[in-house]
Amino acid sequence: MSETQIKKLLKPAQLKVLFSNLEMITRSGLPLSEGFDILRKNDDDPAEKELIEMLYDAVNEGEPITKVMRKSEIVPEYACSLISIGEKTGRLEETFASLADYYIKRDELSRSIRSSVVYPVSMLVMVFVVVAVLLVQVMPVFDHVFRQLGYEMTGISAGLMSAGAILGQFGFWIAGIIFAIAVIGIILAVTPSGRKFYNTLFQSAPITRDLSLDLSAQRFSLAMSSMLSAGLEIDTSLEFAEKLVEDKRAKKSVGKIRQTIEGGGSFLEALEKSGLYTKKDMALLSIGIKTGADAEAMNQVGEQITIATESRLERLIATIEPTLVAIMCVLVGLILLSVMLPLMGALTGF
Repeated sequence: MSETQIKKLLKPAQLKVLFSNLEMITRSGLPLSEGFDILRKNDDDPAEKELIEMLYDAVNEGEPITKVMRKSEIVPEYACSLISIGEKTGRLEETFASLADYYIKRDELSRSIRSSVVYPVSMLVMVFVVVAVLLVQVMPVFDHVFRQLGYEMTGISAGLMSAGAILGQFGFWIAGIIFAIAVIGIILAVTPSGRKFYNTLFQSAPITRDLSLDLSAQRFSLAMSSMLSAGLEIDTSLEFAEKLVEDKRAKKSVGKIRQTIEGGGSFLEALEKSGLYTKKDMALLSIGIKTGADAEAMNQVGEQITIATESRLERLIATIEPTLVAIMCVLVGLILLSVMLPLMGALTGF
């Protein structure tokens, strides 16, 4: 495995498939060596295939699975820690199942967020293209008609005509600048410093700051559910879960949870004081913790947050779509009216 591959963590979509396969192998009672042998012969992803090869060799040599996963450097430390506990407690099947469930939910929410971003951007590009075509291609036609009638464009129509001329003259350079900005944006998205910048922007922007907090609460809840299901103590689970939380406000809330527990408070009391959850979420957590089903309660809260977040994204898209369509209609209407009204006045003068 090359150094670049080693340092590139598997994505949630890849991890959910990996752990689903591992859970299926352990649940079926198939020997791990035989299961890994089947997977390595049918995996097309280079990084995953090399990891499976390493796992196959490790099992045959009697090495722990966790050691190989850590050595590969493509499996998150959070997952490695859970698998290590699963190996020691003999609960690998439950561990793989909880990890598969965790990454399935993360992948689903990531897909929803990506689609929510791509659609408005596509609409904006369409608005820009329509307006650009009107200014560059249609406005000169009206200008030609005006000149044939012995008139010149004035006011708004003249300004739009000038804007179209500039856009037509420097369109190539404008497109080049937009393309360069897009490339820089993509490059930033795959670099640690760039991702940190986007994350900070995501946490602070008015339209996304609440979404950022919800995503961190969802990730924290699902991670706690996975770790508690795997048999980890609450203190240890909180330590690992805190590392998965990216939003600064959520991280501060998780810090409060740890401080309350370290000060002798109960897990339920710590969650209530943290301010991370709504009253509805706390009611579910209260019932689950008091009945000894804390892992199940955390998982249900994570699912509730996922559903609420997806609903919020759907409402956001439902608001953005008609807004962008209205903006496009207004712009197109203004451009056409700016030339049609003077043209009608000129024609009535004949």
